[in-house]
Amino acid sequence: MPIRIGGTLPGEGGSVDDLGDIIQEFLVESHENLDQLDRDLVALEQQPQSRELISSIFRTIHTIKGTSGFLAFTKLEAVTHVGESLLARLRDGTQAVTADTISTLLAMVDAVRSLLAAIEKSGGEGDLGIEGVVALVNRQLAVGGAAPAAEATEPPVPPKKAPRKRAPKPAPASYEARRPVGELLVEQGSAESADVASALRRQVEGDERQLGAILLDEGKTTAGAVDDALSAQGRRGVADSAIRVDVDLLDSLMNLVGELVLVRNQLMRSSADARDPVLSRTTQRLNLITSELQEGIMKTRMQPIDQIWSKLPRVVRDLSQQFGKQIRLEMEGRETELDRSLLEAVKDPLIHLVRNAVDHGIEPPEERRAAGKDPQGTLTLRAYHEGGHVTVEVADDGTGIDVERVAQSAVDRGLVRPDEVAQMSPRELMMLVFQPGVSTARAVTNVSGRGVGMDVVKTNIERIGGAVEVDSVPGAGTTWRLSIPLTLAIIQALTVECAGERYVIPQVAVHELVYVDGRTTRIEYAADAPVYRLRGKLLPLVRLDRTLDLDSGGRDEGVYLIVLSRTSGCTPAPRSSATARSR
Repeated sequence: MPIRIGGTLPGEGGSVDDLGDIIQEFLVESHENLDQLDRDLVALEQQPQSRELISSIFRTIHTIKGTSGFLAFTKLEAVTHVGESLLARLRDGTQAVTADTISTLLAMVDAVRSLLAAIEKSGGEGDLGIEGVVALVNRQLAVGGAAPAAEATEPPVPPKKAPRKRAPKPAPASYEARRPVGELLVEQGSAESADVASALRRQVEGDERQLGAILLDEGKTTAGAVDDALSAQGRRGVADSAIRVDVDLLDSLMNLVGELVLVRNQLMRSSADARDPVLSRTTQRLNLITSELQEGIMKTRMQPIDQIWSKLPRVVRDLSQQFGKQIRLEMEGRETELDRSLLEAVKDPLIHLVRNAVDHGIEPPEERRAAGKDPQGTLTLRAYHEGGHVTVEVADDGTGIDVERVAQSAVDRGLVRPDEVAQMSPRELMMLVFQPGVSTARAVTNVSGRGVGMDVVKTNIERIGGAVEVDSVPGAGTTWRLSIPLTLAIIQALTVECAGERYVIPQVAVHELVYVDGRTTRIEYAADAPVYRLRGKLLPLVRLDRTLDLDSGGRDEGVYLIVLSRTSGCTPAPRSSATARSR
């Protein structure tokens, strides 16, 4: 399936940027459809009996007409409406396809293209007149014996204004981007045709100055007009600002970039060992170019998280009515982007967290009033970039998590012993909610309460290299925090060396590095098991050399400890751990 890669649209006052993504998408699609219409109409003239071509043209015009009406572009709707009426007669076989018919339809297409250009420039249809093309189509309908479509069902056209000097007909943006500066100056009324011709003759005779500079020196135009013409000449139209690229091609490019990054890393390591200044400068340049290429390819795969958030207002509304609750949904950071491959992986966990918050996170109105709260609860979705990852939060102002209830549920399920619960911190107890079977719901519903949801959420997020955390204040609310990598195509990792072999650890799993010198810092033993005291907390150590059956000497000094993140998925929750690495 192809996706679109696009740039920004012109930013003049009242431009398409100010009107939203819907109109921008409409303009892009319409320009593509008009190009196809040009080809289809020319082909139809050669194959006047082709029902397939006529049906395809009709569907395209109908699509433009329907969207025009939705967006309140009345002139555009009127032009496409009469064109659709003529095409309907051609499709039904009540009128023959002739050269005049094709010319009329092509004129209609040109009028639509001009209206789209006006919308792109100013956000509106402007003063362009459509009476001529409507009358032309109606005459063609009359030739076939049909009543004029404009009189029958055409949307009302704005009344004709008093005669005045009409603005020049705007050319399609894709054409304007290639027009000479002199032509644009004449069209804008900023220079006379004779003056432009004279300046062009000067250039032919050897004047090396630019056309605008010649006209300025002769006083034939103004600096502002030249700037406007140069800006219009270099402006990229909406039809040229986006292309369609097959997703498989992007995946293939990303794989190649990944291989290039690996080669870059090997070359930089070899360059450092060679100590060749020329090679070092070359590899640094290669490093810069590779990094920029990697970033650019990754951007083509990024899509806003609002693509999955847009479905959640309906979910919250339906569940609120089902449970008799009043909930206001707030979204912050809709534009935050994620790799498209991660959006689907995040959708189900996110929907479950939202359903869980609505079901037994936020209280019914009467309970909130009794607690001195606003009867209407607030559910907040928040997304932002943090440390090379995307953090997504689902926060509610409900009852919060009862840690004692979580602990009791875990004990009842046999997941922990009562004596272990007594030694756990409140945060560690709260993390038990991610264990299978643990639930804080007072009753089982068709939405939650069976103790399987949070376990699945944690498993799914960790499967894509992410992490899940929860913070809660009894009576004040709960915040679920998902830490998600920007992409799975290329993962940032820490390189470590042990017994002459190199290994990598995903950076999302690394909390911090600690160097053990044997004097100010040292490894201790508890029941013959190595531990490290980090800020008053004992961390169990897992020796990389022994785990992988390597011979590194087994030293307790001059080594690095890698403290893994509590929620990285690399170690069993709720304990943190550290990995020893030989220096």
